[in-house]
Amino acid sequence: MTAEERNAMWDCRDRFVAELRGDSLLPERTLYIQRQDGGACAIGSLPNGTGALAIDWHTDTCSFAVVNQPQLLIGSYEQEADGFGGMFGFGEKGGSGWLLRLLDGDALLWEAPLLPGITAIADLLYSEDRLLNGKRKKRDVPLWQLRPENAQTCEQILSVWEKLLNTKTAK
Repeated sequence: MTAEERNAMWDCRDRFVAELRGDSLLPERTLYIQRQDGGACAIGSLPNGTGALAIDWHTDTCSFAVVNQPQLLIGSYEQEADGFGGMFGFGEKGGSGWLLRLLDGDALLWEAPLLPGITAIADLLYSEDRLLNGKRKKRDVPLWQLRPENAQTCEQILSVWEKLLNTKTAK
């Protein structure tokens, strides 16, 4: 990644955080899932049980929507190995995991597969979230906290978020 690309990512992050602060929408806790294109989708839990925030992050663009009736649907997902099965950077590794779908009522906002050991994921409180609450660094990129987790950790994270969002929906 070039210095210009890193700067573009940080500029995007700075604009995004300023907009969230201006609208008083900084989440208390955020679940990030990295997509295969290098970007991420996320859901943030808003303070005082007021709903959630759906985030769609790409290399140099970021958008968000306030979710009034958040619901996280979690289904099974199978990815078949193809090409060289991920060896030498070719093809995809096979795996079993989950397909996450974020809805606002009946409207689908995003969906993303989560494969333990393959898909990068992070469940971060605001105080630990360097994307939303970090200092700009020359050699880092804003999605640096995402890393693959094992199946047990993924299950724990998904359980927490399913309960968190169902509670918000029930209110």
